[in-house]
Amino acid sequence: MPILSTTLDRARSSFYGWRMIGLMLGPRAAGTGIFVVGSTLFIIPLEESLGINRGVSALLFALSGLAGGLSAPLSGALMDRYGPRKVLLVSVAVMALGYVGFALSPNIVVVFVVFLVPIGLTSLNVAFNGSSGLINNWFDRLKATAMSTMQVGSGVGVLALVPALALIIEASGWRVAAFASAGAVLLLGFPATWASHDTPEEMGLLPDGAPAPEGGSPPAAQDAGMSAQAAMRTPTFWLITGAAFCFGGATAGLGIHFVPIMAWKGIDPVSAALMLTVSTAFGAVIALAAGRLADRFSPSLVAAIVALMAGAGVLVINVVETAPAIWAGAVLVSASYSLYSLLWASVGRAFGRRAYSTIRGSVMAGSIGGTTGAPILAGFLFERTDSYGLALWLIAGLWAAAAAFLSVPTPKRLAA
Repeated sequence: MPILSTTLDRARSSFYGWRMIGLMLGPRAAGTGIFVVGSTLFIIPLEESLGINRGVSALLFALSGLAGGLSAPLSGALMDRYGPRKVLLVSVAVMALGYVGFALSPNIVVVFVVFLVPIGLTSLNVAFNGSSGLINNWFDRLKATAMSTMQVGSGVGVLALVPALALIIEASGWRVAAFASAGAVLLLGFPATWASHDTPEEMGLLPDGAPAPEGGSPPAAQDAGMSAQAAMRTPTFWLITGAAFCFGGATAGLGIHFVPIMAWKGIDPVSAALMLTVSTAFGAVIALAAGRLADRFSPSLVAAIVALMAGAGVLVINVVETAPAIWAGAVLVSASYSLYSLLWASVGRAFGRRAYSTIRGSVMAGSIGGTTGAPILAGFLFERTDSYGLALWLIAGLWAAAAAFLSVPTPKRLAA
């Protein structure tokens, strides 16, 4: 038995799925660094260049997220049918073209069109959806660890790309930064996705590095799990969707307005970008630890604790005035970077692989009210009050509500 156990441990440690995670760090880095976090860097330059107000700029990025959320069930169904790899390849190419169009936009109308269509419909596939669907196929028992490890890609993207974009905007303007964004998306996303594989079964393997059955081929990935229609009839699906609505709104509300919020607190944009970078580095470490704990205990319970940490960080940012205290609040908020990976691990653990991307897309569609409404409301509250104070109280409340949804116990696996 000890010899067999050692053999299995070695097989798992050399499992090709870990290489797949390494490949998926590329599109994760591009999507998160350029769109999810990097978008906040463009708000003030767009306002100065095109003469728009804070409410309109917030509406722009919120509607782009809305387009991604509404299209998520369709892109998820395409991933379940044709494989995440093909959808991700197309999404990388279209997103890059979208940023070229953004750089060439002559007015705010064209900017809206570009962000709603080519960027809005593909950016979340590049940042999260494609890699999550693919890695869900490669891991089962180690699902939370695998998806949290992918958050390192998000962290690397922010660490490398956000400061670079901030410096490019400062030195050469937002249009040059938009061209650079297109190049980064292609360079980081396309080669890695091209070299990937949709399932371990394609290579004669099983999830987590388990040995294949003797005298037969591995079972097909689509045979394991629950259909999307069946999943939507369970309380677990709606608890997960409620949590996604709340923390998606909190994440979008704070993320889109992060640099303007720091300007309101008296911190310049370049320093705010550095703060994003440092907090993301902490977030990557927290994500790795949270993933290991989630595989041992419960992804949703660990996510609830993380949500409370993020909410506490928002409160700190809101009420303090000194720069060190604001930095401390940003570090607490960085815990939120692990939430999506924990949530998607909960989806995979509950519903299996059969319709994972469709179910995941449906959860995202159910969360769009939060991800769209919170940043728009925060922008208009700032316009009315010349302060982000009330908006930050709202964001902290959304974190608390997300923790409440995540704290409700759910079965580890609903699908056979």
